[in-house]
Amino acid sequence: MRRLPPARLVAIFLAGLGAYEVYYLGGLGAYTLLALPIFAAAVDLAFQRARFPHLRFPDAAIATGLFLALLFPPSAPLVFAGTATFVAIGVRHVLRLRGRPWFNPAITGVVVGTLFLGLAPAWWVGIGPFGEVAMLVLGGLLIVRTPSSWRLPAVFLLTYALLSVVQHVFVGATTDARVLLLQAVDPATLFFALFMVPEPRTSPGAAHQQVLYAGIVGIAAAFLPIFLPTLGILVSLLAGNLLAVALRRNAPAPAATRPATAPGRTGRGKRSAARGAKPAPGPAARWPIAYRVSAGLLVLVVLGAVVAANPATHATAPLFKVTAPGGGGGGGVTAACQSDNTSIPSSDLTTLHKLLGPSVILSYSSQTGVVVFYDPVNQVTVTESDLYEDYGFAEFNGDDYAVSGCAP
Repeated sequence: MRRLPPARLVAIFLAGLGAYEVYYLGGLGAYTLLALPIFAAAVDLAFQRARFPHLRFPDAAIATGLFLALLFPPSAPLVFAGTATFVAIGVRHVLRLRGRPWFNPAITGVVVGTLFLGLAPAWWVGIGPFGEVAMLVLGGLLIVRTPSSWRLPAVFLLTYALLSVVQHVFVGATTDARVLLLQAVDPATLFFALFMVPEPRTSPGAAHQQVLYAGIVGIAAAFLPIFLPTLGILVSLLAGNLLAVALRRNAPAPAATRPATAPGRTGRGKRSAARGAKPAPGPAARWPIAYRVSAGLLVLVVLGAVVAANPATHATAPLFKVTAPGGGGGGGVTAACQSDNTSIPSSDLTTLHKLLGPSVILSYSSQTGVVVFYDPVNQVTVTESDLYEDYGFAEFNGDDYAVSGCAP
């Protein structure tokens, strides 16, 4: 395992998790699980061709495609999911600082898919009787592979768990220990903490910076879902990415990126300069600003063309909680709560409902959107916020109570 690059190991683990989920769901999700990483690799190689003299194996792009396949609904249209994948890989190449991307590419793709293509995050990884166990084991192996990153998931989970209590007190929701524990160890939260927060290219490497980074992401993840039920936790990681960019920008430049003609050269260096030797081209020479701008415009054009050709691709989940007139005191209804997620075919919903069975609602908070229900198939009690609703809108297992904060 030590011989495998981290990105390749992540891709292998994601492929294994995805294969299990596809098997558990009777083949649902197989197309996106196969197509998105292949398409992501092809797009990445095309961008590499413009940036580098030699191509590199697209480990990171394959991992990004697998992340998107597991975060988007398993029946997401390939055109829309592929467009989000193209944008994710394109932004990864365009927005860079000192050889690293600004934002986590998978998060970028999910946010774009939610905002412009109507693909509500599904978080369908970790379902099934062994899905969460496998996710925890593989996530633990990733920490063993890169032990210096253990602070990132640990600090995030600790911060998120503590502030979840504060959040419940702040909004007047239940503080039952069982409910709080279930929310802290929700499969989506664990997947986010173990596989996405420690992403090495967009997170800092220094120990003190890791603590600050994970703490900021944990704080934002605890409170942003109150206002952004669909995208809160995703935006929290993007905020952390911006913090990492600021820390990287203020840090001294690595020796490899400093000019070869810096003062204080040795006599040998002076003789080389006198002979007309040129310094090795750095990243800026391989990827000039004009190329970045052109690539960014290409990404925008492709996204705009797909959205324009499919005017119905609007966000099916409300991005903000808005109380309708006549509510007051949290008693109103949330706007756009009466429509189902049309991106999920009824045949898929029927299949999933038969597979997973109905749920028994135990409690629901209209203020926070937190629902607690009993799953008689797996014989477990689960708590979910609006963000973590299974399959985006949770219709397939009868959990209709907490669709973006709506109550029947």
